[in-house]
Amino acid sequence: MAKKQKRQKKEAPEIPVNSFADVAFLLIIFFIIATTMERMTGAMTDMPTGEQNEQAQDKTPTVQLHDQSITFQDQRVTIPELRAELAKLNLHEREGEDKIIAFEATGEVEYQDYFDAMCTISAAGGIIALIKEDKSGS
Repeated sequence: MAKKQKRQKKEAPEIPVNSFADVAFLLIIFFIIATTMERMTGAMTDMPTGEQNEQAQDKTPTVQLHDQSITFQDQRVTIPELRAELAKLNLHEREGEDKIIAFEATGEVEYQDYFDAMCTISAAGGIIALIKEDKSGS
């Protein structure tokens, strides 16, 4: 009697996926190490609204930024000098409208100068009142 040979089913070849998890893990580690995490700094500001008070504007200290210079009360100053002048005003001890510092930036002002001046005013305890340039010419 002849023996019947049983046909063996051939299994479909498998794709080796054992190392995929290792490769994915290594890619994650690479991107974590290669990415720089930098904390963003900034200051929130609101544009003031309302009518101008000419009487209050006369006694309000003013900081102006023009191109590459900073002026405080019409005197050219640097950031450390501005810090010292604002410290003389004792803004931390004042209340309400007495803490207001008028802030105006005109011309081509670099962001870093703008940011430094605003942070200096805030650190001294002042409240920043932004002066917006009137584009209509009146």
